[in-house]
Amino acid sequence: MSKIKIRDQIEDTYKWDVSVLYVSDDSWEEDYCKVEKEFPQLLKFKGSLADPRKLEQFMQFYVNHSIMRENLYVYANVRFFENTRNARYEEMKGRIELLVSKISAQTVFIKKELSSLSQNDIDTMIHENPHLAGYRFFLEGYARYNPHILSEETETVLAELKIALDKSDDIFSAYNDNNISFGEFEHKGEIIRLSHAKYAQLLESPDRALRQKVFDFYYRPYRQNIDVLANTYAAHVLANIKLAKVRNYSSMLEMSLFPDYVPTTVFSNLIEVVKENIDAISEFNVLKQEELGIEKLHFYDNYVPLVHEVDKKYSYEEAIDLVRTALEPLGAEYLRKYDSTVHARVIDVFESPGKRSGAFSWGSYASRGLIFLNYTEKFSDVSTFTHEFGHCLHRDYSIENQPYIYYQNPIFLAEIASTFNEALLFDHMSKIAKSSEERKFFLYHNMKRIEATFYRQTMFANFEKDIHEMAESGKALIAKSITGIYRKNLETYLGKGIVIDDQLNYEWARIPHFYHAFYVYKYATSLSAAIALSERVTSGEKGAVEDYLTFLKAGLHKEPLEILKDAGVDLTGKEAYEVTVNKFRKLLAEYKSLS
Repeated sequence: MSKIKIRDQIEDTYKWDVSVLYVSDDSWEEDYCKVEKEFPQLLKFKGSLADPRKLEQFMQFYVNHSIMRENLYVYANVRFFENTRNARYEEMKGRIELLVSKISAQTVFIKKELSSLSQNDIDTMIHENPHLAGYRFFLEGYARYNPHILSEETETVLAELKIALDKSDDIFSAYNDNNISFGEFEHKGEIIRLSHAKYAQLLESPDRALRQKVFDFYYRPYRQNIDVLANTYAAHVLANIKLAKVRNYSSMLEMSLFPDYVPTTVFSNLIEVVKENIDAISEFNVLKQEELGIEKLHFYDNYVPLVHEVDKKYSYEEAIDLVRTALEPLGAEYLRKYDSTVHARVIDVFESPGKRSGAFSWGSYASRGLIFLNYTEKFSDVSTFTHEFGHCLHRDYSIENQPYIYYQNPIFLAEIASTFNEALLFDHMSKIAKSSEERKFFLYHNMKRIEATFYRQTMFANFEKDIHEMAESGKALIAKSITGIYRKNLETYLGKGIVIDDQLNYEWARIPHFYHAFYVYKYATSLSAAIALSERVTSGEKGAVEDYLTFLKAGLHKEPLEILKDAGVDLTGKEAYEVTVNKFRKLLAEYKSLS
Protein backbone atom coordinates (compact mmCIF):
# COMPACT_ATOMS: atom_id res chain seq x y z
CA MET A 1 0.00 0.00 0.00
CA SER A 2 1.56 3.27 -1.13
CA LYS A 3 -0.41 5.53 1.21
CA ILE A 4 -1.45 4.93 4.79
CA LYS A 5 -5.24 4.92 4.94
CA ILE A 6 -7.33 5.79 7.95
CA ARG A 7 -8.99 2.73 9.47
CA ASP A 8 -12.43 3.41 7.96
CA GLN A 9 -10.90 3.46 4.47
CA ILE A 10 -9.39 -0.02 4.80
CA GLU A 11 -11.50 -2.82 3.34
CA ASP A 12 -13.18 -5.02 5.92
CA THR A 13 -11.43 -8.11 4.60
CA TYR A 14 -8.15 -6.69 5.93
CA LYS A 15 -9.52 -5.87 9.40
CA TRP A 16 -10.23 -8.36 12.13
CA ASP A 17 -13.83 -8.90 13.17
CA VAL A 18 -13.80 -8.66 16.96
CA SER A 19 -17.36 -9.93 17.18
CA VAL A 20 -15.69 -13.27 17.89
CA LEU A 21 -15.10 -11.67 21.30
CA TYR A 22 -18.15 -9.42 21.69
CA VAL A 23 -20.77 -8.40 19.15
CA SER A 24 -20.87 -4.88 20.60
CA ASP A 25 -19.56 -2.62 23.32
CA ASP A 26 -22.92 -3.02 25.07
CA SER A 27 -22.35 -6.80 25.26
CA TRP A 28 -18.95 -6.08 26.81
CA GLU A 29 -20.59 -3.79 29.38
CA GLU A 30 -23.07 -6.52 30.30
CA ASP A 31 -20.30 -9.02 30.98
CA TYR A 32 -18.24 -6.42 32.82
CA CYS A 33 -21.13 -5.76 35.20
CA LYS A 34 -21.67 -9.49 35.59
CA VAL A 35 -18.01 -10.16 36.47
CA GLU A 36 -17.98 -7.26 38.91
CA LYS A 37 -21.24 -8.38 40.51
CA GLU A 38 -20.25 -12.06 40.77
CA PHE A 39 -16.75 -11.40 42.12
CA PRO A 40 -17.87 -11.46 45.81
CA GLN A 41 -19.08 -15.03 45.25
CA LEU A 42 -15.44 -16.04 44.77
CA LEU A 43 -14.65 -14.69 48.21
CA LYS A 44 -17.32 -16.93 49.77
CA PHE A 45 -15.13 -19.98 49.03
CA LYS A 46 -12.43 -18.70 51.37
CA GLY A 47 -11.52 -21.32 53.95
CA SER A 48 -13.32 -24.17 52.17
CA LEU A 49 -10.98 -25.32 49.40
CA ALA A 50 -9.83 -28.39 51.32
CA ASP A 51 -13.37 -29.76 51.10
CA PRO A 52 -13.72 -31.99 47.96
CA ARG A 53 -17.32 -30.95 47.30
CA LYS A 54 -16.68 -27.23 47.86
CA LEU A 55 -13.51 -27.41 45.76
CA GLU A 56 -15.47 -28.78 42.79
CA GLN A 57 -18.01 -25.95 43.12
CA PHE A 58 -15.20 -23.42 43.40
CA MET A 59 -13.40 -24.73 40.31
CA GLN A 60 -16.55 -24.53 38.20
CA PHE A 61 -17.25 -20.98 39.30
CA TYR A 62 -13.60 -19.93 39.11
CA VAL A 63 -13.20 -21.23 35.55
CA ASN A 64 -16.38 -19.59 34.25
CA HIS A 65 -15.53 -16.30 35.94
CA SER A 66 -11.96 -16.40 34.59
CA ILE A 67 -13.09 -17.13 31.02
CA MET A 68 -15.41 -14.14 31.05
CA ARG A 69 -12.79 -11.92 32.69
CA GLU A 70 -10.19 -12.90 30.08
CA ASN A 71 -12.60 -12.16 27.24
CA LEU A 72 -13.31 -8.71 28.68
CA TYR A 73 -9.60 -7.98 29.04
CA VAL A 74 -8.68 -9.05 25.52
CA TYR A 75 -11.57 -7.16 23.86
CA ALA A 76 -10.83 -3.86 25.59
CA ASN A 77 -7.14 -4.09 24.77
CA VAL A 78 -7.43 -5.08 21.11
CA ARG A 79 -10.03 -2.39 20.45
CA PHE A 80 -7.67 0.14 22.02
CA PHE A 81 -4.75 -1.14 19.92
CA GLU A 82 -6.78 -0.52 16.74
CA ASN A 83 -6.58 3.19 17.52
CA THR A 84 -4.71 4.29 20.64
CA ARG A 85 -6.30 7.74 20.26
CA ASN A 86 -9.74 6.32 21.01
CA ALA A 87 -10.61 7.53 24.51
CA ARG A 88 -13.56 5.16 24.86
CA TYR A 89 -11.44 2.04 24.51
CA GLU A 90 -8.65 3.53 26.58
CA GLU A 91 -11.19 3.98 29.37
CA MET A 92 -12.56 0.43 28.95
CA LYS A 93 -9.01 -0.93 28.99
CA GLY A 94 -8.26 0.93 32.21
CA ARG A 95 -11.45 -0.26 33.88
CA ILE A 96 -10.89 -3.95 33.23
CA GLU A 97 -7.22 -3.69 34.22
CA LEU A 98 -8.19 -2.13 37.54
CA LEU A 99 -10.86 -4.77 38.13
CA VAL A 100 -8.43 -7.60 37.37
CA SER A 101 -5.89 -6.05 39.75
CA LYS A 102 -8.51 -5.75 42.48
CA ILE A 103 -9.61 -9.37 42.04
CA SER A 104 -6.00 -10.55 42.11
CA ALA A 105 -5.25 -8.70 45.33
CA GLN A 106 -8.37 -9.98 47.12
CA THR A 107 -8.12 -13.62 46.08
CA VAL A 108 -4.65 -14.43 47.39
CA PHE A 109 -6.37 -16.97 49.63
CA ILE A 110 -6.73 -19.24 46.60
CA LYS A 111 -2.97 -19.58 46.24
CA LYS A 112 -2.57 -19.96 49.98
CA GLU A 113 -5.21 -22.68 50.40
CA LEU A 114 -4.41 -24.70 47.28
CA SER A 115 -0.66 -24.59 47.90
CA SER A 116 -1.21 -25.98 51.40
CA LEU A 117 -2.58 -29.24 49.94
CA SER A 118 -0.12 -32.13 50.05
CA GLN A 119 0.08 -34.84 47.39
CA ASN A 120 -1.74 -37.14 49.81
CA ASP A 121 -4.46 -34.50 50.31
CA ILE A 122 -4.98 -34.26 46.56
CA ASP A 123 -5.11 -38.04 46.13
CA THR A 124 -7.64 -38.34 48.95
CA MET A 125 -9.86 -35.54 47.60
CA ILE A 126 -9.92 -37.05 44.12
CA HIS A 127 -10.75 -40.44 45.59
CA GLU A 128 -13.64 -38.89 47.52
CA ASN A 129 -14.79 -36.80 44.56
CA PRO A 130 -13.74 -38.29 41.17
CA HIS A 131 -15.02 -35.14 39.42
CA LEU A 132 -11.82 -33.47 40.59
CA ALA A 133 -9.61 -35.84 38.58
CA GLY A 134 -9.40 -33.44 35.65
CA TYR A 135 -7.96 -30.81 37.95
CA ARG A 136 -5.10 -32.97 39.25
CA PHE A 137 -2.21 -31.26 37.43
CA PHE A 138 -3.73 -27.86 38.21
CA LEU A 139 -3.88 -28.68 41.91
CA GLU A 140 -0.43 -30.24 41.94
CA GLY A 141 0.87 -27.10 40.26
CA TYR A 142 -0.27 -25.08 43.27
CA ALA A 143 0.88 -27.70 45.77
CA ARG A 144 4.48 -27.52 44.55
CA TYR A 145 4.54 -23.87 45.67
CA ASN A 146 3.88 -24.86 49.27
CA PRO A 147 7.45 -24.22 50.53
CA HIS A 148 7.34 -20.78 48.90
CA ILE A 149 3.96 -19.47 50.04
CA LEU A 150 3.88 -17.14 53.02
CA SER A 151 1.12 -16.21 55.46
CA GLU A 152 -2.06 -14.76 53.99
CA GLU A 153 -1.27 -11.41 55.56
CA THR A 154 2.21 -11.37 54.02
CA GLU A 155 0.91 -12.52 50.64
CA THR A 156 -1.65 -9.71 50.68
CA VAL A 157 1.05 -7.17 51.49
CA LEU A 158 3.28 -8.49 48.69
CA ALA A 159 0.38 -8.34 46.23
CA GLU A 160 -0.26 -4.72 47.19
CA LEU A 161 3.47 -3.93 47.02
CA LYS A 162 3.85 -5.40 43.54
CA ILE A 163 3.32 -2.06 41.80
CA ALA A 164 6.06 -0.48 43.93
CA LEU A 165 8.42 -3.44 43.47
CA ASP A 166 7.96 -3.23 39.69
CA LYS A 167 8.56 0.52 39.61
CA SER A 168 12.18 0.20 38.44
CA ASP A 169 10.87 -1.05 35.10
CA ASP A 170 8.53 1.96 34.86
CA ILE A 171 11.36 4.36 35.69
CA PHE A 172 13.61 2.82 33.05
CA SER A 173 10.81 2.83 30.47
CA ALA A 174 9.97 6.48 31.17
CA TYR A 175 13.59 7.39 30.53
CA ASN A 176 14.28 5.08 27.60
CA ASP A 177 10.99 5.58 25.76
CA ASN A 178 10.10 9.19 26.48
CA ASN A 179 12.87 11.25 28.04
CA ILE A 180 16.09 10.12 26.46
CA SER A 181 17.81 12.58 24.13
CA PHE A 182 20.45 11.39 21.67
CA GLY A 183 21.16 14.86 20.39
CA GLU A 184 21.86 15.55 16.77
CA PHE A 185 24.88 15.70 14.51
CA GLU A 186 25.79 16.76 11.01
CA HIS A 187 26.85 14.29 8.35
CA LYS A 188 27.59 15.31 4.78
CA GLY A 189 25.51 18.45 5.15
CA GLU A 190 22.54 16.66 6.71
CA ILE A 191 21.39 17.13 10.30
CA ILE A 192 20.61 13.73 11.80
CA ARG A 193 18.41 13.37 14.87
CA LEU A 194 18.63 9.93 16.43
CA SER A 195 15.90 7.77 17.89
CA HIS A 196 15.83 4.07 18.74
CA ALA A 197 14.28 3.25 15.39
CA LYS A 198 16.62 5.57 13.51
CA TYR A 199 19.64 3.99 15.21
CA ALA A 200 18.65 0.49 14.09
CA GLN A 201 18.02 1.76 10.58
CA LEU A 202 21.30 3.67 10.22
CA LEU A 203 23.42 0.77 11.52
CA GLU A 204 22.53 -0.92 8.23
CA SER A 205 23.84 2.01 6.19
CA PRO A 206 26.68 1.28 3.72
CA ASP A 207 28.29 4.55 4.89
CA ARG A 208 30.76 3.39 7.54
CA ALA A 209 31.62 6.89 8.79
CA LEU A 210 27.92 7.47 9.38
CA ARG A 211 27.57 4.18 11.25
CA GLN A 212 30.47 5.11 13.53
CA LYS A 213 28.96 8.51 14.34
CA VAL A 214 25.55 6.98 14.97
CA PHE A 215 27.06 4.38 17.27
CA ASP A 216 28.93 7.01 19.27
CA PHE A 217 26.00 9.41 19.64
CA TYR A 218 23.54 6.65 20.50
CA TYR A 219 25.48 5.54 23.57
CA ARG A 220 26.28 9.02 24.88
CA PRO A 221 23.11 9.50 26.97
CA TYR A 222 23.51 6.03 28.51
CA ARG A 223 27.10 6.77 29.41
CA GLN A 224 26.23 10.21 30.79
CA ASN A 225 23.45 8.79 32.97
CA ILE A 226 25.10 5.48 33.80
CA ASP A 227 25.04 6.02 37.59
CA VAL A 228 21.29 6.65 37.61
CA LEU A 229 20.64 3.70 35.30
CA ALA A 230 22.90 1.45 37.39
CA ASN A 231 21.02 2.35 40.57
CA THR A 232 17.68 1.78 38.84
CA TYR A 233 18.74 -1.66 37.67
CA ALA A 234 20.37 -2.47 41.00
CA ALA A 235 17.09 -1.66 42.79
CA HIS A 236 15.33 -4.15 40.53
CA VAL A 237 17.93 -6.87 41.10
CA LEU A 238 18.04 -6.37 44.88
CA ALA A 239 14.22 -6.47 45.11
CA ASN A 240 14.25 -9.74 43.15
CA ILE A 241 16.87 -11.27 45.40
CA LYS A 242 15.09 -10.23 48.58
CA LEU A 243 11.79 -11.65 47.27
CA ALA A 244 13.48 -14.94 46.33
CA LYS A 245 15.00 -15.20 49.79
CA VAL A 246 11.72 -14.38 51.54
CA ARG A 247 9.99 -17.06 49.46
CA ASN A 248 12.61 -19.68 50.37
CA TYR A 249 14.25 -20.12 46.96
CA SER A 250 17.97 -20.83 46.80
CA SER A 251 18.44 -18.08 44.21
CA MET A 252 16.59 -15.64 41.97
CA LEU A 253 17.39 -17.91 39.02
CA GLU A 254 15.61 -20.83 40.68
CA MET A 255 12.58 -18.64 41.46
CA SER A 256 12.40 -17.37 37.87
CA LEU A 257 12.55 -20.86 36.36
CA PHE A 258 10.23 -22.48 38.89
CA PRO A 259 6.87 -21.54 37.25
CA ASP A 260 7.92 -23.34 34.05
CA TYR A 261 9.09 -26.45 35.94
CA VAL A 262 12.56 -25.81 34.51
CA PRO A 263 15.61 -26.93 36.51
CA THR A 264 18.62 -24.62 36.51
CA THR A 265 20.58 -27.27 34.57
CA VAL A 266 18.57 -26.36 31.45
CA PHE A 267 19.87 -22.79 31.81
CA SER A 268 23.46 -23.86 32.51
CA ASN A 269 23.49 -26.39 29.64
CA LEU A 270 22.44 -23.66 27.22
CA ILE A 271 25.27 -21.40 28.39
CA GLU A 272 27.83 -24.21 28.19
CA VAL A 273 26.91 -25.22 24.63
CA VAL A 274 27.02 -21.62 23.40
CA LYS A 275 30.40 -20.99 25.02
CA GLU A 276 31.76 -24.23 23.59
CA ASN A 277 30.80 -23.09 20.08
CA ILE A 278 31.82 -19.44 19.96
CA ASP A 279 34.25 -20.41 17.18
CA ALA A 280 31.25 -20.48 14.82
CA ILE A 281 30.61 -16.80 15.59
CA SER A 282 34.32 -16.05 15.11
CA GLU A 283 34.10 -17.66 11.67
CA PHE A 284 31.00 -15.58 10.93
CA ASN A 285 32.91 -12.44 11.97
CA VAL A 286 35.68 -13.26 9.47
CA LEU A 287 33.06 -13.69 6.74
CA LYS A 288 31.53 -10.28 7.53
CA GLN A 289 34.94 -8.64 7.53
CA GLU A 290 35.87 -10.16 4.16
CA GLU A 291 32.51 -9.47 2.52
CA LEU A 292 32.50 -5.85 3.70
CA GLY A 293 36.12 -5.39 2.66
CA ILE A 294 37.22 -3.79 5.92
CA GLU A 295 40.48 -4.19 7.84
CA LYS A 296 38.81 -4.54 11.26
CA LEU A 297 35.24 -5.47 12.11
CA HIS A 298 33.64 -3.22 14.72
CA PHE A 299 30.26 -3.79 16.35
CA TYR A 300 28.82 -0.91 14.33
CA ASP A 301 29.62 -2.98 11.22
CA ASN A 302 27.71 -5.99 12.54
CA TYR A 303 24.32 -5.13 11.08
CA VAL A 304 25.26 -4.09 7.56
CA PRO A 305 23.58 -6.54 5.17
CA LEU A 306 26.19 -8.56 3.31
CA VAL A 307 23.68 -8.99 0.51
CA HIS A 308 21.34 -6.23 -0.61
CA GLU A 309 17.74 -6.92 0.28
CA VAL A 310 15.83 -8.69 -2.43
CA ASP A 311 14.19 -5.88 -4.38
CA LYS A 312 10.71 -7.29 -4.19
CA LYS A 313 7.47 -6.44 -2.50
CA TYR A 314 5.06 -9.10 -1.36
CA SER A 315 1.40 -8.25 -1.40
CA TYR A 316 -0.58 -9.60 1.52
CA GLU A 317 -2.20 -12.18 -0.76
CA GLU A 318 1.21 -13.26 -2.03
CA ALA A 319 2.41 -13.62 1.54
CA ILE A 320 -0.53 -15.88 2.35
CA ASP A 321 0.29 -18.16 -0.58
CA LEU A 322 4.04 -18.10 0.08
CA VAL A 323 3.68 -18.98 3.75
CA ARG A 324 1.15 -21.69 2.98
CA THR A 325 3.63 -23.36 0.63
CA ALA A 326 6.40 -23.09 3.23
CA LEU A 327 4.18 -24.82 5.79
CA GLU A 328 3.22 -27.71 3.49
CA PRO A 329 5.56 -30.16 5.33
CA LEU A 330 3.08 -29.97 8.24
CA GLY A 331 0.45 -31.79 6.23
CA ALA A 332 -3.23 -31.46 5.37
CA GLU A 333 -4.61 -30.99 8.88
CA TYR A 334 -2.45 -27.97 9.63
CA LEU A 335 -3.08 -26.45 6.20
CA ARG A 336 -6.86 -26.76 6.64
CA LYS A 337 -6.59 -24.76 9.85
CA TYR A 338 -4.31 -22.28 8.10
CA ASP A 339 -6.85 -21.75 5.30
CA SER A 340 -9.82 -21.41 7.64
CA THR A 341 -7.94 -18.85 9.77
CA VAL A 342 -6.95 -16.76 6.76
CA HIS A 343 -10.60 -16.54 5.72
CA ALA A 344 -12.07 -16.07 9.20
CA ARG A 345 -11.31 -12.34 9.47
CA VAL A 346 -9.26 -12.68 12.63
CA ILE A 347 -6.25 -10.84 11.15
CA ASP A 348 -5.78 -7.06 11.32
CA VAL A 349 -3.41 -6.44 8.43
CA PHE A 350 -2.43 -2.88 7.57
CA GLU A 351 -1.18 0.09 9.56
CA SER A 352 -3.36 3.14 10.07
CA PRO A 353 -3.04 6.40 12.00
CA GLY A 354 -3.22 5.74 15.75
CA LYS A 355 -2.82 1.99 15.41
CA ARG A 356 -0.35 0.46 17.81
CA SER A 357 3.00 -0.42 16.24
CA GLY A 358 4.45 -3.90 15.95
CA ALA A 359 2.74 -7.26 15.70
CA PHE A 360 1.33 -9.89 18.04
CA SER A 361 -1.10 -12.76 18.33
CA TRP A 362 -3.61 -12.83 21.14
CA GLY A 363 -7.08 -14.14 21.87
CA SER A 364 -9.27 -15.68 24.52
CA TYR A 365 -10.55 -19.12 25.39
CA ALA A 366 -14.11 -17.95 24.67
CA SER A 367 -13.20 -16.98 21.11
CA ARG A 368 -10.03 -17.94 19.22
CA GLY A 369 -6.63 -16.64 18.19
CA LEU A 370 -6.29 -13.16 16.67
CA ILE A 371 -3.37 -11.74 14.66
CA PHE A 372 -2.31 -8.08 14.73
CA LEU A 373 0.00 -6.80 11.98
CA ASN A 374 1.28 -3.57 10.43
CA TYR A 375 1.98 -5.08 7.03
CA THR A 376 4.09 -3.00 4.59
CA GLU A 377 4.94 -5.65 1.92
CA LYS A 378 8.59 -6.18 2.91
CA PHE A 379 9.96 -9.69 3.34
CA SER A 380 10.37 -8.96 7.05
CA ASP A 381 6.58 -8.53 7.14
CA VAL A 382 6.16 -11.95 5.53
CA SER A 383 8.40 -13.40 8.24
CA THR A 384 6.41 -11.60 10.95
CA PHE A 385 3.16 -12.92 9.48
CA THR A 386 4.58 -16.45 9.60
CA HIS A 387 5.72 -15.96 13.19
CA GLU A 388 2.38 -14.67 14.46
CA PHE A 389 0.47 -17.34 12.57
CA GLY A 390 2.46 -19.93 14.49
CA HIS A 391 1.29 -18.35 17.74
CA CYS A 392 -2.29 -18.13 16.51
CA LEU A 393 -2.68 -21.76 15.50
CA HIS A 394 -0.85 -22.91 18.62
CA ARG A 395 -3.52 -21.07 20.64
CA ASP A 396 -6.36 -22.48 18.52
CA TYR A 397 -5.09 -26.05 18.80
CA SER A 398 -4.84 -25.62 22.57
CA ILE A 399 -8.35 -24.15 22.84
CA GLU A 400 -9.80 -27.07 20.87
CA ASN A 401 -8.00 -29.77 22.83
CA GLN A 402 -7.61 -28.51 26.40
CA PRO A 403 -9.89 -27.19 29.14
CA TYR A 404 -9.45 -23.55 30.15
CA ILE A 405 -7.10 -24.30 33.05
CA TYR A 406 -4.61 -25.98 30.69
CA TYR A 407 -4.96 -24.11 27.40
CA GLN A 408 -2.59 -21.18 27.92
CA ASN A 409 0.89 -21.83 26.60
CA PRO A 410 3.67 -20.38 28.76
CA ILE A 411 6.28 -18.28 26.92
CA PHE A 412 8.72 -21.15 27.38
CA LEU A 413 6.57 -23.16 24.92
CA ALA A 414 4.70 -20.43 23.03
CA GLU A 415 7.74 -19.03 21.22
CA ILE A 416 8.52 -22.48 19.80
CA ALA A 417 5.49 -22.59 17.51
CA SER A 418 6.25 -19.14 16.08
CA THR A 419 9.96 -19.71 15.47
CA PHE A 420 9.18 -23.17 14.05
CA ASN A 421 7.14 -21.49 11.31
CA GLU A 422 9.96 -19.04 10.62
CA ALA A 423 12.43 -21.93 10.31
CA LEU A 424 10.25 -23.54 7.64
CA LEU A 425 9.85 -20.21 5.83
CA PHE A 426 13.59 -19.44 5.67
CA ASP A 427 14.42 -22.95 4.49
CA HIS A 428 11.74 -22.66 1.81
CA MET A 429 12.93 -19.22 0.65
CA SER A 430 16.51 -20.50 0.30
CA LYS A 431 15.32 -23.40 -1.84
CA ILE A 432 13.17 -21.33 -4.24
CA ALA A 433 15.69 -18.47 -4.65
CA LYS A 434 16.15 -17.65 -8.33
CA SER A 435 19.79 -16.54 -8.08
CA SER A 436 22.81 -17.17 -5.89
CA GLU A 437 22.56 -13.60 -4.55
CA GLU A 438 18.94 -14.10 -3.57
CA ARG A 439 19.82 -17.40 -1.94
CA LYS A 440 22.68 -15.75 -0.05
CA PHE A 441 20.25 -13.10 1.18
CA PHE A 442 18.02 -15.68 2.87
CA LEU A 443 20.95 -17.74 4.14
CA TYR A 444 22.52 -14.66 5.69
CA HIS A 445 19.32 -13.56 7.39
CA ASN A 446 18.78 -17.06 8.71
CA MET A 447 22.28 -16.94 10.23
CA LYS A 448 21.63 -13.51 11.71
CA ARG A 449 18.44 -14.84 13.26
CA ILE A 450 20.39 -17.58 15.03
CA GLU A 451 23.19 -15.21 16.00
CA ALA A 452 20.72 -12.71 17.49
CA THR A 453 18.41 -15.20 19.21
CA PHE A 454 20.67 -18.07 20.23
CA TYR A 455 24.07 -16.50 20.82
CA ARG A 456 23.17 -12.95 21.79
CA GLN A 457 20.20 -13.76 24.05
CA THR A 458 22.34 -16.36 25.82
CA MET A 459 24.96 -13.66 26.40
CA PHE A 460 22.25 -11.50 27.98
CA ALA A 461 21.15 -14.44 30.13
CA ASN A 462 24.72 -15.09 31.27
CA PHE A 463 25.08 -11.42 32.20
CA GLU A 464 21.91 -11.61 34.30
CA LYS A 465 23.24 -14.72 36.03
CA ASP A 466 26.56 -13.01 36.81
CA ILE A 467 24.85 -9.88 38.12
CA HIS A 468 22.44 -11.74 40.39
CA GLU A 469 25.19 -14.01 41.72
CA MET A 470 27.33 -10.98 42.44
CA ALA A 471 24.51 -9.28 44.37
CA GLU A 472 23.59 -12.54 46.18
CA SER A 473 27.20 -12.81 47.37
CA GLY A 474 26.85 -9.40 49.01
CA LYS A 475 28.91 -7.36 46.56
CA ALA A 476 27.75 -3.85 45.67
CA LEU A 477 26.08 -3.21 42.34
CA ILE A 478 27.42 0.08 41.03
CA ALA A 479 27.96 1.36 37.52
CA LYS A 480 31.59 0.25 37.42
CA SER A 481 30.94 -3.33 38.58
CA ILE A 482 27.87 -3.84 36.35
CA THR A 483 29.69 -2.45 33.32
CA GLY A 484 32.73 -4.58 34.08
CA ILE A 485 30.66 -7.76 34.15
CA TYR A 486 29.00 -6.82 30.88
CA ARG A 487 32.39 -6.22 29.27
CA LYS A 488 33.54 -9.72 30.23
CA ASN A 489 30.42 -11.21 28.64
CA LEU A 490 31.01 -9.22 25.45
CA GLU A 491 34.55 -10.55 25.26
CA THR A 492 33.32 -14.11 25.75
CA TYR A 493 30.34 -14.15 23.40
CA LEU A 494 31.17 -11.83 20.49
CA GLY A 495 33.95 -14.12 19.31
CA LYS A 496 37.31 -13.33 17.79
CA GLY A 497 37.75 -10.92 14.95
CA ILE A 498 35.54 -8.11 16.25
CA VAL A 499 36.62 -4.89 17.94
CA ILE A 500 34.61 -4.18 21.09
CA ASP A 501 34.48 -0.40 21.32
CA ASP A 502 34.17 1.19 24.76
CA GLN A 503 30.67 2.48 23.95
CA LEU A 504 29.39 -1.09 23.89
CA ASN A 505 30.28 -1.53 27.57
CA TYR A 506 27.14 0.47 28.33
CA GLU A 507 24.81 -1.59 26.16
CA TRP A 508 23.33 -3.35 29.20
CA ALA A 509 21.84 -0.02 30.28
CA ARG A 510 19.48 0.07 27.30
CA ILE A 511 18.08 -3.48 27.36
CA PRO A 512 14.47 -3.43 28.65
CA HIS A 513 14.33 -7.21 29.08
CA PHE A 514 16.73 -7.01 32.01
CA TYR A 515 13.80 -5.63 34.02
CA HIS A 516 12.09 -9.01 33.55
CA ALA A 517 14.68 -11.22 35.18
CA PHE A 518 15.78 -14.41 33.41
CA TYR A 519 13.27 -14.00 30.61
CA VAL A 520 15.61 -13.76 27.63
CA TYR A 521 17.01 -17.29 27.89
CA LYS A 522 13.60 -18.54 26.71
CA TYR A 523 14.23 -17.01 23.29
CA ALA A 524 17.32 -19.20 22.91
CA THR A 525 15.69 -22.39 24.21
CA SER A 526 12.60 -21.78 22.06
CA LEU A 527 14.67 -21.29 18.93
CA SER A 528 16.65 -24.44 19.69
CA ALA A 529 13.50 -26.50 20.22
CA ALA A 530 11.91 -25.04 17.07
CA ILE A 531 14.94 -25.83 14.91
CA ALA A 532 15.18 -29.36 16.34
CA LEU A 533 11.48 -29.95 15.63
CA SER A 534 11.59 -28.41 12.15
CA GLU A 535 14.66 -30.46 11.22
CA ARG A 536 12.75 -33.61 12.16
CA VAL A 537 9.77 -32.54 10.03
CA THR A 538 11.68 -31.38 6.95
CA SER A 539 13.89 -34.48 6.96
CA GLY A 540 10.77 -36.60 6.69
CA GLU A 541 11.42 -38.42 9.96
CA LYS A 542 8.61 -40.89 10.65
CA GLY A 543 6.08 -39.55 13.15
CA ALA A 544 7.64 -36.07 13.28
CA VAL A 545 4.56 -34.21 11.99
CA GLU A 546 2.25 -36.10 14.32
CA ASP A 547 4.56 -35.37 17.25
CA TYR A 548 4.59 -31.68 16.41
CA LEU A 549 0.80 -31.46 16.13
CA THR A 550 0.55 -33.25 19.48
CA PHE A 551 2.80 -30.52 20.89
CA LEU A 552 0.49 -27.81 19.49
CA LYS A 553 -2.52 -29.49 21.11
CA ALA A 554 -0.88 -30.00 24.49
CA GLY A 555 -1.41 -26.59 26.08
CA LEU A 556 0.01 -26.99 29.58
CA HIS A 557 -1.63 -30.21 30.74
CA LYS A 558 1.73 -31.48 32.00
CA GLU A 559 5.23 -30.13 32.65
CA PRO A 560 6.64 -28.16 29.66
CA LEU A 561 9.79 -30.27 29.40
CA GLU A 562 7.65 -33.42 29.30
CA ILE A 563 5.48 -31.93 26.55
CA LEU A 564 8.64 -31.27 24.54
CA LYS A 565 9.94 -34.78 25.15
CA ASP A 566 6.66 -36.14 23.75
CA ALA A 567 7.37 -34.09 20.61
CA GLY A 568 10.90 -35.50 20.31
CA VAL A 569 13.01 -32.75 21.88
CA ASP A 570 14.85 -33.05 25.19
CA LEU A 571 16.01 -29.71 26.60
CA THR A 572 17.41 -31.29 29.75
CA GLY A 573 20.54 -32.29 27.84
CA LYS A 574 22.69 -30.52 25.28
CA GLU A 575 21.62 -32.18 22.04
CA ALA A 576 18.90 -29.71 21.03
CA TYR A 577 21.29 -26.78 21.46
CA GLU A 578 23.92 -28.61 19.43
CA VAL A 579 21.36 -29.06 16.62
CA THR A 580 21.06 -25.26 16.51
CA VAL A 581 24.84 -24.83 16.35
CA ASN A 582 25.08 -27.42 13.58
CA LYS A 583 22.31 -25.64 11.66
CA PHE A 584 24.27 -22.39 11.93
CA ARG A 585 27.47 -24.06 10.71
CA LYS A 586 25.60 -25.64 7.80
CA LEU A 587 24.15 -22.27 6.73
CA LEU A 588 27.58 -20.66 6.99
CA ALA A 589 29.19 -23.35 4.85
CA GLU A 590 26.44 -23.09 2.26
CA TYR A 591 26.81 -19.29 2.12
CA LYS A 592 30.58 -19.59 1.62
CA SER A 593 30.10 -22.09 -1.20
CA LEU A 594 28.14 -19.43 -3.12
CA SER A 595 30.72 -16.67 -2.64
